[in-house]
Amino acid sequence: MQRLIGFLKNVVTWLNNNKLASAYILSSPYLIIKAFSRGEFNTYIGAAEQLRLGNSCYHVWLHYQGIGNSQYGYSPLFATLLIPFSYSPVWVPALLFLLADVWMLFHIFKLLLNWLDIYDDSVQKKVVLLTIVFSLRMILHNFEMVQMNILLLWVTLQGLQYLFFENKISRGAFLLALGINFKILPLVFIPYLIFRKQLTAVLITLIFTGITFLLPAFVWGYSFNFQLHQEWLSVINPFLDKYNTGQNVESYRIHGLAALFSAYFSKAESGSFQLLLYPLNSEMLSLLTNAVRLLLIVLTLFFLRQRPFNPQNSSKHFFIEVSYLLLITPLIFPQQNKWAFVYSIPAYLVIFYAFLSKSWKEYPVIMLSLIIVFALTTLTTDGIIGKRLNYYTESLKLVTIGTILIIPILMYSKFRLFDND
Repeated sequence: MQRLIGFLKNVVTWLNNNKLASAYILSSPYLIIKAFSRGEFNTYIGAAEQLRLGNSCYHVWLHYQGIGNSQYGYSPLFATLLIPFSYSPVWVPALLFLLADVWMLFHIFKLLLNWLDIYDDSVQKKVVLLTIVFSLRMILHNFEMVQMNILLLWVTLQGLQYLFFENKISRGAFLLALGINFKILPLVFIPYLIFRKQLTAVLITLIFTGITFLLPAFVWGYSFNFQLHQEWLSVINPFLDKYNTGQNVESYRIHGLAALFSAYFSKAESGSFQLLLYPLNSEMLSLLTNAVRLLLIVLTLFFLRQRPFNPQNSSKHFFIEVSYLLLITPLIFPQQNKWAFVYSIPAYLVIFYAFLSKSWKEYPVIMLSLIIVFALTTLTTDGIIGKRLNYYTESLKLVTIGTILIIPILMYSKFRLFDND
C-alpha cells in the first residue's frame, strides 16, 4: 500500500512538472472522440480532394468519404497543403490538428504570461484558471469543430514575439503572412506594426504574404492559381451584402457587429427568430455597422500608451494593446462564428491579472460586469441550456453582446491598474 501511495505521489509530481504532457494525457480521449466526429475537417479535406482532382474547391458543396455538405472559405494554399491527407481517413489529420491545437494553446498561455511578467506560481494558476473558465466555451468549440482559430491566434502571437522581443524579423513576418494567407484576420496587425515603426517587419510580412499567395502556382500553374484566388476573394469579400446587411441570411449562428445590427435592425428573411427593434434600410444599416466598426478601431488609440512611431518599451503595455486588437478582430470582421471569439483569451488574462493584483471588493461593478459577460458568452451554450434555448441566444447574438461588454472592463483595467506602472 505504501508503495502504491508513493507511486501515485510520484505520478502527481511528474504531471505537475510536465504540464503539457498532463494536458495531452487528460485531453486525449476527448480529442480522439472529436477527431472521429471530424468537425469542419471534412470540408478542408474535401477541398483538398477537389484540388487533387483538378477542380476548383470554391462555390461547390463539399463532402469527404460521403460525409459533410458545406462550402470551403479558406485559402488555396491551406487546401493544397492538406492534399497528402486526402488519401487517408479524415480522422487522422483531424486528430493531428487537434493535438497541435493543445500544444499551441499551451504555448499561447506560456507566451502571454511572460508578456505580463507573472512569475508568482500562485497568481499564474489563478489567472489561467479564471481565463480558461471564461473562454472554455470558445476553446471547446474550436476542438469540437476542428477549427482554425487557435492556430491563427498562435501564429499571430508567436509572430509578434519574434518581431518585438527576439529580433527574428523573418520568422515573425513569415508567421504573420501565413496567418493572413490562411484567414485574413491577422491583417489587423499590419497597421499596428506601422504605428510601432516596425517598417522592415511590415515590408517583409507583405513580401512573404505575396509569396504565400503565389506558392500554389508551383503546383497548379499560374492561371489556375489566379482563378482560385479570384474565387476565394469572391467568397470572403467583406463588402458583399451577405456579410453586411444580409449577414444572418445563411445562418442564425453568425456573430460580430454586422450580424448583431442585422439581427436587431433588419427583418430576417430566413424566418429565424429575432427581436426587431427598428427596421432600417440597407444603406442605413451598412452606415451604422461601419460607424461602430470605425469607433472600435479609433478606440485603439486609448490603449496605445506610446506616441506613434515609438517602440513599445513595456511588454505589459504591449500585451494590453495586442489584447484589445485581438478582442475586436472577430467583431469588426464579418462572417464570424463562436469559435472565433477564442481571440478574447489575452483580454481575459489582462483583466484577471489586473484585478487579482487588487482587492476584488473594491470593484463590485467590475465583478457584476464579468458575471454578466460570463452569462452571455458561456452560460448560453447548448451544453448547458439545451439546443432549443441556444437557438434563441444565437439569434439574439448574446455572444457578440457579451464580447462587446469586455471592452469597457479592459479599458478600466488599463486605466486604473496599469497606467501607473
